[in-house]
Amino acid sequence: MRTLPCRATDEDGFYWKEALLFAVMALVGFGLILAISVDGHDPDLGVSGLLRARLPILLAAAVAFAVGRWLPLQRMRPLVLPVFGISLLLCLLPHFFSGRNGAQRWVHVFGFSFQPVELLKVMTVLATADLVDRLRKYSGNLQRGLVPVLIPGMLAFLFLALQPDLGHAFFLLVVAGILALQMGIRPKHGLLLSMGAFGLLGMGLLFFSHARHRLAAFLGEPNLQLERGIRAIDEGGLFGLGPGEGFYQVGYLAEAQNDFILAIVGNEFGLIGSLLVIGLFVLLFWSAMRIASMAATDWEFLIVLGLALNLVLQACFNILGVLQLIPEKGINLPFLSAGGSNLVFALASVGILANIADRAERSSEIEGRESCQS
Repeated sequence: MRTLPCRATDEDGFYWKEALLFAVMALVGFGLILAISVDGHDPDLGVSGLLRARLPILLAAAVAFAVGRWLPLQRMRPLVLPVFGISLLLCLLPHFFSGRNGAQRWVHVFGFSFQPVELLKVMTVLATADLVDRLRKYSGNLQRGLVPVLIPGMLAFLFLALQPDLGHAFFLLVVAGILALQMGIRPKHGLLLSMGAFGLLGMGLLFFSHARHRLAAFLGEPNLQLERGIRAIDEGGLFGLGPGEGFYQVGYLAEAQNDFILAIVGNEFGLIGSLLVIGLFVLLFWSAMRIASMAATDWEFLIVLGLALNLVLQACFNILGVLQLIPEKGINLPFLSAGGSNLVFALASVGILANIADRAERSSEIEGRESCQS
C-alpha cells in the first residue's frame, strides 16, 4: 500500500492559498456583475458592449496576476528601491494632463487611463519591507533604524500630496507605519511616529481646502453625495431591490461605479450582499495572515502583511467612508470599483501573495522530506 509522504504542513490542514484565491475570484466576479448593473443601462453600450469594454482590463489584470505569481522575488529584490523611485516619478506625470474633480491623478496614453498611485501602493510596501528587514538590527536607534525605514512612506506621502491626493497619501503612510512597527521600535519612538502623523494631518487640513470640506461634511451636515449613498443602502433593506433594479447609478449618485460602489451593493443586494462582500475581505485578510505565518523569509512575511493591508485597509476606508463613520477619502473598493488600474495592481498583489504561498509550500515539503530522512 502506498503511504503519504512525511511533510511539514499547516496544523489545521486548511488550504489558505486556495481560500485567498477563492475570495478574490468571488470579489472579481461580483465586481463584474456590479459593472453590468451600473453601466449596462447605457443604451449606447449595453451589456455586450460593456463586456467587450471590460475584456482588455480583465486580460491585463490576469497577466498582472501571472507576473506576480511567477516573479522571482528574491532575485528581483535589488531592483525594488530603483523601481520604487520610478513609481514616484510616474506620480508627477499627471500634472501634464488635465485634472478631474480638482485633482491630477491620471496619465492618458493612446486612449487608456492609468493611475500611477496604484503602482506606488505596491512598491511602497516592497521598499518599506526591504528596509525593515535590512535595518531590523537598528530597531532601537532612531536615526539608523526608524527614520530610514519611513523614507518610502514619507516620499509617497509627499508626491501624492502634490497631486493632490491626500486620501492615498495618508493611506500609504499608515501602511508604511504599520510595517515600521514590525521592527520592534521603542515606545518613545512610536509616540514620535504618532505625533508626526497627526502633524501631517493638521498640515493637510491647513493647506488643502477639499480636505477641510470633507471633514466638515463628516462632522456637520452631510453633503448630497453622502446623503444619497446612505439612502441607497437604506432603501435596499435586507435583500436588496435586485440586480439592475436600482436607479441611483443612473446619474443620481456620482461616482457610483467607483468610490460609492458599496451604496449600489446595498441598494441592489441588500444587507446580505454587503455582509457577503465584507466577509470575503475578512477571508482574504485571514488567509493572507496565515500565508504570512508560513513565509520562508522575514522579507516575504513583511510583503504579505503589507500587501494584505493595502487591499483590506482600502476596503475598510471605502466602506467606512460610504457609511459616514469616517470622512470620505475617495479611495476605491478593491476588485469591485470600476477602476482598471486598481484591479490590475490588486491582482498583481494577489499574484505575489500566491507566489509567496507557493514558496512556503515548497520549503515545507523540503523540510518534511529532510525530517523523514532523519
